[in-house]
Amino acid sequence: GGAAQNETTTSDICSVDNDCNSRADSVALTAGGDRCVCSCFTGWAGATCNECAAGYFPAATCANQCTSAVHCNNHADAVAVNAPKTGCLCTTCSAGYYGTTCENGCSSAAHCNGNAASVSVNSAGDGCVCTCAATYYGTTCSNQCTSAGDCNGNAASVAVNASGTGCDCTCTTGYAAPACAECAPGYFGASCENQCT
Repeated sequence: GGAAQNETTTSDICSVDNDCNSRADSVALTAGGDRCVCSCFTGWAGATCNECAAGYFPAATCANQCTSAVHCNNHADAVAVNAPKTGCLCTTCSAGYYGTTCENGCSSAAHCNGNAASVSVNSAGDGCVCTCAATYYGTTCSNQCTSAGDCNGNAASVAVNASGTGCDCTCTTGYAAPACAECAPGYFGASCENQCT
């Protein structure tokens, strides 16, 4: 006994050319026998392999895949196909990078004179923000607070002020703030070394 002559096979009902737009590795009939299911080629999707899979373009060939390495200088966390399906969009650049292709990177050396504790992309996404290391201030951390430069060499310690625009001196004994240039009340002498008793 052979198979019955009226037995129907997948190849009799479904074909890659007719049901999958010639864009599938294979096609199979569902268990219920009501439709054909295509295993689309890489880059193609849809019930009949008639549209680009997510991340592939252009619409006519679906041959190119959007990747961070190729389209975003390897600095994107998310990449998508643009609306006309003609190219890619770097939708989310990796931390510390910005630009339409994530081509700009923020670094202490390049943007903060090498004096930043950390550097991040600004809220507009078009530049860098420096968080200066201790004793440095300014938008590019180009200013440094020193005892010699800001406190006449008479400070026990120097720190950036609360507004981040200058320096606060903690004067050595005998000297008065703000710049440790004069003797504190009750002190006198060329180096404010004498105390009134």
